[in-house]
Amino acid sequence: MFNRKEQILDVAEEILQTQSLSSFSYQDLSDRIGISKASIHHHFPSKEELCLALVTRHRSSLTTTLETITQEQTNPIQQLDAYMLHVSQILQSGSKICLTGSLQSEYTLLSKNTQQELSNLCKYVHTWLSRVLAEGKKQKVMAFPGTSEDHASLIQAALQGALQQARSESPKQFNAVIRQIKVLLKGK
Repeated sequence: MFNRKEQILDVAEEILQTQSLSSFSYQDLSDRIGISKASIHHHFPSKEELCLALVTRHRSSLTTTLETITQEQTNPIQQLDAYMLHVSQILQSGSKICLTGSLQSEYTLLSKNTQQELSNLCKYVHTWLSRVLAEGKKQKVMAFPGTSEDHASLIQAALQGALQQARSESPKQFNAVIRQIKVLLKGK
């Protein structure tokens, strides 16, 4: 069955990943989808509600992805590789950046509820990455100075930045960052 609400979210997500929150309107959604602005307002009475729904949906999807990676890959190196592959798929879909990164760049424009949901999403990914890194260090398949939490922050920031850099330069930049993350985790 066709789901208009999901279609609106899909198009809004694409716009956010290629433009910005402040640069799109319900008219843009209306034009792309071919429905009236009133129809969009029926599903999402405000842009704030639309953004909250996007972040909530993204968090749910990413949670499922990370749970699947954890179940299917028992080795921490394979888990990290699978996560970085997941992030790299954003590049394969054109000149997009991560939805999270797009919204983080306009954090002050978000409602308090959306800010909180975005923060919860980032904390969830950070906690997952920290666990993977801690397990890698424990198993002696990863070596790095400092804490797994600090390195999780480094990886998150590096991947977000690499997506933005690849957008203006080349996907080679993103791949170089992934290679460097792997080198750093070898502790050599």
